[in-house]
Amino acid sequence: MGIAARMNYAKLTAETFTDLGERLFVCGHILGPDRRDGVSPFGHGDDAVVAVSMLLRIASEIVSGCADLVGSGRHYAGAALVRQLVEVEYLAWAFEMNDEECRRWLRSTREERHSFFTPAKLRKAADGHFRSADYSFHCELGGHPVPGSWRLLNNAEAIGQLMLSDCLGHSTHIWNHFLGWAKTYVVNDKAFADAVFGNDANAKVAEMRQRNDEWKRLDILTALPPPPVEDVAKL
Repeated sequence: MGIAARMNYAKLTAETFTDLGERLFVCGHILGPDRRDGVSPFGHGDDAVVAVSMLLRIASEIVSGCADLVGSGRHYAGAALVRQLVEVEYLAWAFEMNDEECRRWLRSTREERHSFFTPAKLRKAADGHFRSADYSFHCELGGHPVPGSWRLLNNAEAIGQLMLSDCLGHSTHIWNHFLGWAKTYVVNDKAFADAVFGNDANAKVAEMRQRNDEWKRLDILTALPPPPVEDVAKL
């Protein structure tokens, strides 16, 4: 029951992120002042909207990829993707906090991303919102080729499912950050809301909330606490 609930919610999440990401890209490319003002290097109407569209589509591929890999028994590969999703979550938080961060990220060079958007710097900027131990957990378990990776290589279905459940938890955080970012657009621009969410923005949000509640009710792994710092150090 828990496995089916995870796979079903992963499928819905990936499809929702892709659909909204594609709609956002169209809106961000066509609408907005950035092209008119000559500030978008890419000729977009609103670089912030395009940045969020990219983040959602990246998250979609990570969630669907993790579910596919874990479902086919490639648990280490699936777990490795969760660390990338954690980094997407950090960016989603930054985008929600400040719309200008979306534009700065999209227009950034490699050197600028190293200065402002590395996981460590985003965690520091979040001032305690994210635990460094959680990121280290994913680095040690599936993110890097380390001895502790054996847990995902030998009869690892249980821990693979744990990684998928954790993946869905991070995708839920990304969804909530997206809603926080989109709130101004949805409230103040009905045309934007209709173009991105369809005729009823509330229906899309309500569906995700309902399916999230269903997943949490059926997936007992969601009740587990985060790994203690001392356990991460032992991996």
